[in-house]
Amino acid sequence: MELPANPTPEQLDILQQYLKQQRKIESSGSYGKQNYYQDKREVIGKKLIIFKHKQKKADIYYLRFYVGDKKYKTLSLRTSDESLAIERALDHWRNLQNHIEGGGQVFEVSTQESIEEYIAYLGELFASKQIKRHTLQSKKTSLKKLALYLESFHRPSDIPASVLDNYVSWRRTKNWDKSKHKRNPNPPTDMTINKELTDFKGFFDYCRKKRKYVQLISYPFIKIDWKKTTEKNPSFDVDDWLSIVYYMRTWVRKNDNRKEFGIFYRQIFCEFLKTLANSGLRPHEALLLKWSDVTLKSKKETLSDGRVKERVIAHIQVSPETKTGRRLVICPAGIYVKRIRGMYREKQGKAPSQNDYIFQNIGTSHSRADHFVGQPLSDHFFRKLWYELMKDLKEDKGIEFDNHYTIYSCRSFFINQRLEMGVAPNFVAKLVGHSIRTMERHYENIQLRNLEPELVEMRRKQLSEGEFQTFDLDASS
Repeated sequence: MELPANPTPEQLDILQQYLKQQRKIESSGSYGKQNYYQDKREVIGKKLIIFKHKQKKADIYYLRFYVGDKKYKTLSLRTSDESLAIERALDHWRNLQNHIEGGGQVFEVSTQESIEEYIAYLGELFASKQIKRHTLQSKKTSLKKLALYLESFHRPSDIPASVLDNYVSWRRTKNWDKSKHKRNPNPPTDMTINKELTDFKGFFDYCRKKRKYVQLISYPFIKIDWKKTTEKNPSFDVDDWLSIVYYMRTWVRKNDNRKEFGIFYRQIFCEFLKTLANSGLRPHEALLLKWSDVTLKSKKETLSDGRVKERVIAHIQVSPETKTGRRLVICPAGIYVKRIRGMYREKQGKAPSQNDYIFQNIGTSHSRADHFVGQPLSDHFFRKLWYELMKDLKEDKGIEFDNHYTIYSCRSFFINQRLEMGVAPNFVAKLVGHSIRTMERHYENIQLRNLEPELVEMRRKQLSEGEFQTFDLDASS
């Protein structure tokens, strides 16, 4: 073939296609015909053969099994004896046939790909409303740990049954750098690790169901003595709650070189805390609320000194996308929800619509993330503000709490105060979406005693000054 001295782009393209075709012809012609096979023997016609591989140094037999769609599976038979090789080849063939007929995969994907495949499967469960959003996110967080832990095992079939035996020590040492967890310097608790192991079991069960050759994994679950556990997300002490509320009245006006919207979101965050403390809602439940989910019912009350005070009860329909699904919460948080509505009206120049989220991201004057506008504010964003509040409270007022309070402590505070004031545990459990068993397990350290009527009245007066409403406990309300 004579090549032109100055080929055009079209001629070069034709030449490239020609060379590609020639390589393909040469490659197909050499397969099995130019000493690729040695000592080739057909066991089940051309569908199953055994042979010795010229390109391998070991003098052993291999099998080549046709699996359809012009694809072949090659496996080492680990023997140079022909009769034994045939016997092993037939065993492999039967196992592969059964595996394929049972819906299994012949060409094993990597461990990391299997984890990604399982995450996609969880996504399908969420899309079909078989699991909640927070369940999906929680499992994905656990699977990130598993993917890191299994890095040395390329295929699921490489994973031994005892692979998780050292997981607990790994999780609390090599996988835990407390310098990166300044707000929570303690390693994962027994409950956290047990939860992760449960999520891992879901993955390995999925692999077995999909016939990925995973062994029966053993799980080092930790036996938990609930009586000795440190209370997580502890309820606020009344005096500590009052310290926070009193300081927030100054904190919302602190400039700290914050932009206009930074101050606005700080104000929204303070009302968010008060809403949680007066409703018992979980943070993620509150963040998913839309204005259509809340009905406010007001009534005027004349106080003993002649002043008229507005009492606002909120009827809140918790979203079905939350942990416990849809439920009705009737609580005295209405005044704070009403304030939030007023804040958004003033900031945007119009009242929020029924389809707007109550705690909505409205961007900033220089927003770089416009795709978040219209979405609910994130719990990560509010946690950041919580840490700022605790830091400023310590620096400005010298107040640092012994208890490791979190945003979730607002919910615990609501539950504790209702129980201490004599509200029946089964009623409180229904209100906050707990079972009685869960209430007993997580709140067994609560002061379950019913306070004396005089003490209840003093407590209620003290709490009302700290933006904690108790008027819903009156028989008249």
